[in-house]
Amino acid sequence: MRARAPGARGLLVTDRIVLSIPTEERFRSVATLVVGGIGSRADLPYERMDDLQLAVLSVLEAADRDEITREVDADDRGVRLALGPVRDGSSGDDGLALVLSRLVDDVAHQQRDGAAWLSLGLWRGQADG
Repeated sequence: MRARAPGARGLLVTDRIVLSIPTEERFRSVATLVVGGIGSRADLPYERMDDLQLAVLSVLEAADRDEITREVDADDRGVRLALGPVRDGSSGDDGLALVLSRLVDDVAHQQRDGAAWLSLGLWRGQADG
């Protein structure tokens, strides 16, 4: 989906991908492949894409069900991923919070349809954590 952001100078193009995959170990490579492809298309440096892939794998460990949905929005500023549902209490997991804070620029917790989700942001031009 492509859209013009309200109030933005010029045209802000956003690509959105929604993908649900099983959380089983054998599907982890699919998760990292998709994230790597999106990061590459968003012109993120290799190290930042690697950080984002590690963050996604960390969130997969907190998955609440046998399947997790990834919503990826990429634009001129960077990449934002929403992942869920995750276990209730994941937002208060100090270990997960520490790992994610070192890998991405922004971590947010959301409630959607009664389930917990994590949102990760990685912005172009930010210094590595």
